[in-house]
Amino acid sequence: MKVKEFINKLNEAAPFELAESWDNPGLMTGDLNLKVNKVAVCLDAVEEAVIKAAKDNFEILLCHHPVIFRAIKKIDFETEQGRVLRAAIKNNIAVIAAHTNWDIVEGGVNTELAKLISLNNIRALDLESGLGACGVLSGALDYKEFLNRVKAAWGLSYIDYYRANNNKILRVALCGGSGAEFWPLAKNFEADVYLTADMKYHELIDANKSGLNIAVMEHGEMERASLPELIRKLKNICGDEIEFKLLDDKALVKRESF
Repeated sequence: MKVKEFINKLNEAAPFELAESWDNPGLMTGDLNLKVNKVAVCLDAVEEAVIKAAKDNFEILLCHHPVIFRAIKKIDFETEQGRVLRAAIKNNIAVIAAHTNWDIVEGGVNTELAKLISLNNIRALDLESGLGACGVLSGALDYKEFLNRVKAAWGLSYIDYYRANNNKILRVALCGGSGAEFWPLAKNFEADVYLTADMKYHELIDANKSGLNIAVMEHGEMERASLPELIRKLKNICGDEIEFKLLDDKALVKRESF
């Protein structure tokens, strides 16, 4: 299988046509005719991830977040982006991204996050874009019990909880990554809690004042929980021709509280 054929397989798992208009999934750099035997999977194509992939003779580094979002006028080796591209080209590694296409597709980031915490009747939170997910637990849980379930299921190091009421948790809405803008949709769903990342101070105030409980976690940790499912889907599509490995990149952003 060549890189260009693998991209077609990835398109089956997470169609590029689903991606948001501002997004840039697909090939970041690499030789489309390079033969592929091994694919490393990670959240972000940082320089360390490229070097790890090269050390273990992986031909492709498949990441969730694109290393190139917008058109660039120069490749500066003093920047992380420049170092990543230099390392990829130097080691002949194709870097490919599956971003909002993996967020949106059925069975992708948001669906998988919902399944991991045992939600039922799962559907997209934003019906227009397909982003986010919402559903109902089998039975109501105390918020601490629910948050412990989430933390364990998604492999999180922390959850910041902003409590608007003492309601038990039954109806749940979520959006993997930066989903602050969708909290009104969670409210419309009559969710008991909304889970996402990157919420700002005034967004939290507005959401809490509306009566919505908010759980905020680290962006990368939240989305990374879906990557084993991406690998499973690709294994089913590619068969035994390709070896996959999930890179250990859990601590790209280190949080310390004092």
